[in-house]
Amino acid sequence: MKLIINENEQLVAETVSRRIIELVKEKPASLICIAGGDTPLLTIEALIKANQAGEVDFSNTQFVGLDEWVGLGRETKGSCIQTLYDAFFDRLKNVSSEQICFFDGKATSLTDECARVDKFIDERGGIDFILLGIGLNGHIGFNEPFVPVDVNCHVVELDDVTKRVMSKYFDTDLPLTHGISLGMQQILAAKEIFLVATGEKKIDIVKQVVEKEPTVAIPATLVKDSNTTLVVDKIAASGVEA
Repeated sequence: MKLIINENEQLVAETVSRRIIELVKEKPASLICIAGGDTPLLTIEALIKANQAGEVDFSNTQFVGLDEWVGLGRETKGSCIQTLYDAFFDRLKNVSSEQICFFDGKATSLTDECARVDKFIDERGGIDFILLGIGLNGHIGFNEPFVPVDVNCHVVELDDVTKRVMSKYFDTDLPLTHGISLGMQQILAAKEIFLVATGEKKIDIVKQVVEKEPTVAIPATLVKDSNTTLVVDKIAASGVEA
């Protein structure tokens, strides 16, 4: 795993967006996965700016969602699909709905929903680039501690840590208990993985990801042996021994 420490979160976003732009220029039909939540928002803004300036063309690029809260759809502010469509997909030039596959957290059959997303990924030869945040408990997507590593899309019971911090995404308290997510097998098979963490709250988990051997207790450590780049700001990296 390669470690990049930038001065601040804006430079982190520039580092990540620059690599995505390079990839799309190299392979326009790349399949890209960008996490929901707060982590990618500055990167997304950089990509939107580049796209609107004509510096990168996403018209052939394919996108797949990382995860979603079970029971939520686009009408709920704070859902993964709402965040990414409003911040990213709806603002891209020349990108159609056929290029995007996103989990429906309100699907009648979550098993069928997992199969639909699995098929989208398989038909495109796997994920070329995946941008992941790191949860305070080390989860990536909704792959919580101790989830199996040999599965594709699946439904996961939310960890207590995730339940405690999820309120920051929503205007009201929601009784959410499960998530639907790409599985570790698909994430580990991605041709390129970028892990991103910034700020004081991520100091401890960044230290663990850097210093611990891969373990299912901290899912983010499992990608260390893949083609992975960990991009953090100076604050998040302050617990890592030089």
